Order: sequence, then C-alpha cells, then structure tokens
Amino acid sequence: MQLLRNILVVSFVLFLGVGVQAEELKPADVVPVVNGEVYSRIARVEGEEGVTSLQYIRPNEDFKTWTSTVIYANYRIEEIGDDPQKVAVRLVEGLQALNPGAKYQLVGDEKGKVVLLDFLSWPPNRQYMELSVYRIQKDEAGEGVFTVQMSVRMPFYTEMTDELATELKTLRGSLLQQTIQFDMKKVISLLKSQRMTAENGS
Repeated sequence: MQLLRNILVVSFVLFLGVGVQAEELKPADVVPVVNGEVYSRIARVEGEEGVTSLQYIRPNEDFKTWTSTVIYANYRIEEIGDDPQKVAVRLVEGLQALNPGAKYQLVGDEKGKVVLLDFLSWPPNRQYMELSVYRIQKDEAGEGVFTVQMSVRMPFYTEMTDELATELKTLRGSLLQQTIQFDMKKVISLLKSQRMTAENGS
C-alpha cells in the first residue's frame, strides 16, 4: 500500500534542451521527471519491425525489475497506417492474450486523433501487477502513430479490497491527467529523428 501512496504524489514534467531544433533532438533531450526523479536511464527497445521505441527508467533501477517507466513509441506499420485506434486494438489483443478477461478502458476524441487507453495486467507468475496508461495519437499523414506509455508496478493482490480499489482509481486518474497534459510535439520530433537515424544506418 505504501508503494501506491508514494506513487500518488507523482508530478510529471518534461525537460527539453534549450534551443534544440526538432531534427536534432536526442533521447537525453526529452527526459521525463517523475516525482522529482530524473528518469535518466534510457534504452532503445528492439522489437517489432516498423516500431521505434525508447524506454526511460530511474537511474537506480534496471530494465528488468523497474517499478515505474515511461516509453515513447512510433508505429509505422502498413496495416495500422495513421489510425490510433488500430494501435489500441493491438494493445488490447496483447492484454487479452496475457490476461484473458482483463478489463480495460478506452476513450478518444471526436476526430479520432487521440486515444487514451489504460489497463491493469500481470505476468503468469503473478509477481506483481502493472498499471499502464497510454496516450495514442496520429501526426502528419504517412508518419504512423505515436504513443506515450506510463506504467507502474506494484505488489500483486489476490483480493481487491475497497481501499486498494480506491488507490488504484486515484493512481489511474493521476496518470491519465499527466498523459493528457504531455507535450507530444517534442516526443514526436524525437521519435521521427530516431527513426530517420535508424533508417540511414547511422
């Protein structure tokens, strides 16, 4: 419970390099700060072809046992195109494959440009629970879909008490509010730069 209470005081801001042009942005120029802590450990996530991802964690944690993380991603996959809802569907399908019957919440704006998705998941060994919140949105035509993911791990609880349900609801609201306020322009510029660098092989 104490872990959840500590997380609830999260304040999220985005540090950006002063005077840095969009095409020159590097991962260290767009570093998230959570609850006064700089998430300065950065890794490029190697995964599905067509997806460019950067993961940020606390400097005193590692990429296997982190307790809180922020991930930026750009999906440029033909069957997805520029549709945020298709990315959301893929994420939900992955959730249901891991945790059949798991609940999720999905909302979007009227124009279909931005989608917010959140859900609670856990690994097969139930070592922890993970609350994940996504902001999923499109940019210019042909650029694919961009996402910011904020995830928090906590102890696995076999029983959802009223107290735990209230704390999870508060945490979810806090993370959703932060994703809504996120400066996506800098994240999109960073991911475009990373993608072009990878495509150029430099």
